[in-house]
Amino acid sequence: MIHFFRRTLLWAVVLYICAFAVVWFARSLFIYPFDPTHVTPAQAGEPRLSEYKLATDDGETLILWARPAKGNKATVLYFHGNAGNLASRAQRFDRLIDRGYGVVALGYRRSSGSTGQPSETTISQDALLVRKELSNILNHTPKGKIIYYGESLGTGVASKLATSVAPDALILEAPYTSVVSLAKEQMPIFPIDLVLDQRWQTDQHIPKVKSPTLILHGTQDKVIPYAHGKTVLKLSGAKNKKMETIKGGNHLSAFSVQGQKAIYRFIEAL
Repeated sequence: MIHFFRRTLLWAVVLYICAFAVVWFARSLFIYPFDPTHVTPAQAGEPRLSEYKLATDDGETLILWARPAKGNKATVLYFHGNAGNLASRAQRFDRLIDRGYGVVALGYRRSSGSTGQPSETTISQDALLVRKELSNILNHTPKGKIIYYGESLGTGVASKLATSVAPDALILEAPYTSVVSLAKEQMPIFPIDLVLDQRWQTDQHIPKVKSPTLILHGTQDKVIPYAHGKTVLKLSGAKNKKMETIKGGNHLSAFSVQGQKAIYRFIEAL
């Protein structure tokens, strides 16, 4: 009996170590499972957007989709989630353009035809570069408000950027407090603090953001639980902050008709 338990314990330890090794070596792919396929706006069904290539200081090339706003309408600087690529958001961009808003969307490294390897450091640097080059990307200086829009993973990108260059407003769709806390909830048996070097600590950045902030989150979101959105709202340093709750909504529901109406109301009230 003792031999059986020892053998069982040994196998359990071996399996745990193997699982830990898989998580360790594949941690980047877990966080950044982007689609690297290069698709032009026209191929994605949105010819109103133009493709822009931006060179980074370390020799990589970033793919962006861009369109200037109409008149004094706001320009949305968009940071997408960790699934798919820019083409996966073509319909979202279409809705924003229909309202007259400008759009500048960053294709992260290893996504949408962009080169290089994604990490918290490189993505943060790229986001800051895009913000600094915004007028060149659009070929004119926007007359309206500048809105940072973060979707899922992109909420960490947008929040962090907002601490460096404040936007006129910040919109966060399904935000998380940090990637580490989210991973701990999903994999409680692993020492996540030792495994993940990609932190994306929105809970540390959002208190520094004073720009008007809108959070959208579905109550049935199984990817990033609704509680994360409520915590981010509470921690936000903005005086003008609000949350649009999508009752019964999942991770993909925040940009529903209800969510879009909340977004447009929020932007137009700025």
